[in-house]
Amino acid sequence: MKSKKGAIELSMTTIIVIVIGITLLTLGLAWVRSSFDKITKSTDEAFKMSDQAITEMFSDSSDLLKIVPDKQEIKKGKGVEVAVVFYNLEDTAFPFQAKTTPVEAGVPLNCVFVETGTDTSRLYELNSGANAKIAIRATTLKNTPLGYGGCNVDITSITSTETNYQLSKTLSVEVIG
Repeated sequence: MKSKKGAIELSMTTIIVIVIGITLLTLGLAWVRSSFDKITKSTDEAFKMSDQAITEMFSDSSDLLKIVPDKQEIKKGKGVEVAVVFYNLEDTAFPFQAKTTPVEAGVPLNCVFVETGTDTSRLYELNSGANAKIAIRATTLKNTPLGYGGCNVDITSITSTETNYQLSKTLSVEVIG
């Protein structure tokens, strides 16, 4: 005669294994979620700190225009965004607009201001000591050749005020495979 005791033990073992498995899975998922929450919080804090560092870095600037970072690598068919910072060291308000164009001798790039989606920024009027930070996007196509190119950023003063600032900067871009 066959023993029913073995069948009951097998069923109890299976139930215990399933309960332990579900418990470990639940604990594991809770740990992963808390880890992602911590990573997200740390990343947000790092971006805030970098924005503050950029602002502080330009507080002693003698240039009206800076690009941070001014050198980038882009994969074919991709794009990159950088910060363009305008700074007014004049004693009065300084109205201006910025325009971007691809470097003629380099690989073809599409250079636009993120805020407008065009090669021309919106009109800015900065009070004395103020700065404006906007993003510029340089993109390539999948068939863009490998090599070097860039985006020129030029400031056009809306008034006839002469300034000693550098009114032109270039974002240097290397297109990689």
